[in-house]
Amino acid sequence: MKEKRSPQVRRLTSEYIEHQERQKEERERRMKGVKRRLSVFGGFLGAFIIFAVITLFQQHSAIQDQQQENSQLELQLADMKDEEESLEEKVEALHDPDYIAELARRDFFMSKPGETLFQLPRSQEVEE
Repeated sequence: MKEKRSPQVRRLTSEYIEHQERQKEERERRMKGVKRRLSVFGGFLGAFIIFAVITLFQQHSAIQDQQQENSQLELQLADMKDEEESLEEKVEALHDPDYIAELARRDFFMSKPGETLFQLPRSQEVEE
């Protein structure tokens, strides 16, 4: 059967083993520094990515708001151009003597010499 070994095992010490242990400790120390540097770099990178995403989201929202405002202003501009065109037509019509005479007859009940005006009741005008 198997014999139990004693828990006390003598460790061999030689230059080779000591050299290997020092190299192992040196590697562990370097890896610890590398891990620390990578974690700091990762933290900065993560913070930068979060900042970039937040900034892009805010800019996207601002662009959408400006596009919406731009479309509303374009509609207002189109309405104002239509109104301007209508007003220019009225101005041109007011330079026409026949139109002015028509307005004077209709609004101020003026007549030409020798002309007689007949005023009809408003209820009949509405029905016709």
